[in-house]
Amino acid sequence: MKMKNKRVIVLTGMPGSGKSLAAKILASKRVPSVGMGDAVRNEMNRLGLKITNRTLRNFAKDRRKKFGDKYVINLVKKEIAKEFENSDTIILDGSRNILEVNEIVEEGYTAVVLGIIADKMVRFGRIVRRKRAKEDFSSLSEFEWREKLELGYGVAEVIAVSDYYILNNSSEKEFKRNLSRMLSIVKKL
Repeated sequence: MKMKNKRVIVLTGMPGSGKSLAAKILASKRVPSVGMGDAVRNEMNRLGLKITNRTLRNFAKDRRKKFGDKYVINLVKKEIAKEFENSDTIILDGSRNILEVNEIVEEGYTAVVLGIIADKMVRFGRIVRRKRAKEDFSSLSEFEWREKLELGYGVAEVIAVSDYYILNNSSEKEFKRNLSRMLSIVKKL
């Protein structure tokens, strides 16, 4: 059953492209956000597992292998439904495979996929600078390992089928402006 006017803006992109920043910016415009990476971190915390770059990535990889490619989207379905109690548009931060997008549609929501694109070395620099807990890294070889893992999940396919693209190589001000334009278009759908 299609739930008209219930839109999920699905953020996708390679590591360091600006997905979480986009979610934060859109949240400041009163668009609730559900983080797929946050769901995996919460699950690891619930199980008492130590979170590092490698353990987080390997945990997600192992869970997908054990429970299927819809593992992470299944973790956040209830949270998505809850956010729709107070909003007609929400953000899903961090889709990595097309089955996750398809699941949004199967749940009856309108999926609007936003591919956030940035040059590889720009993304690497961002990750090195942000130092998110112990999940990030500082070596190019670790960055390339993570990229290969993300590509293995199918993120390139999700980026390829994006409804909208935003290039995020320059200023945060320009990024905010482009996100605002995209949001006003999406809210008219």
